[in-house]
Amino acid sequence: MNQDKILELYEVFRVEQGIALFLEDHIERLFYGADKAGINLTFDFTTIENYLKNILVREQIKTGNVRLSVFFESATGNMTSFNAFPVPFNYPSQELCKQGISCGLFFSEREHPEAKIANTQIRKQANELIKEKDYFEVLLVNHLGEITEGSRSNVFFILDQQLVTAPDHTVLPGIARKKTLQAAESLNIPVEFISLPYKELKEAEAAFITGTSPRILAIKNIESFNMKGDHPIIQQLTKGFYELVESYINMRL
Repeated sequence: MNQDKILELYEVFRVEQGIALFLEDHIERLFYGADKAGINLTFDFTTIENYLKNILVREQIKTGNVRLSVFFESATGNMTSFNAFPVPFNYPSQELCKQGISCGLFFSEREHPEAKIANTQIRKQANELIKEKDYFEVLLVNHLGEITEGSRSNVFFILDQQLVTAPDHTVLPGIARKKTLQAAESLNIPVEFISLPYKELKEAEAAFITGTSPRILAIKNIESFNMKGDHPIIQQLTKGFYELVESYINMRL
């Protein structure tokens, strides 16, 4: 079997106090992504959940990130193997969270946006641009000129006191994104699911990315467009997000 025909569906989840944060959501997304991409998983929800919890105990993981990798044949979608292991992590400093990050635009889009399938070519090109321009992240712009998501994150914009983010079917439905939307609902912050054209960036008051490691991280500029990193809505959502994390952990300790 040719190794170049083996692809990877994966999840990365965060661990705090020995608890896999929002593990059920990650597993549900794994199954959802597999269904969308035509991948035939050979385990059920309970089996993989117990496997991942056992990994945390066996490896004595109290804090950090864990990657679950599911390998499958690109031609048939048949699963060949899976494993999970701790991966290096880099959580944003308090200073970076306060100042916000710099982002660039990357004109590219993923073939299966709803499935977390490793794409080495896009990842390589994004990393090169990040390094060259000293960005924290690059935002993907599709063939219609719309900003959909980050290369390793989801992105939200704030226009007229409401959140704007791409429709679910056009992006990877990130778990941090999901929790951000839950926080927005509890705070009665309206959300519009549209993809912002990059030519309309000047209309945005503020923007932020969401992800497993950064959680909610304000953007201070997207190329030459400056953003309000300390926008009150970002501060409210950050507080709401941390309350969801604390509640999840407390229910499982």
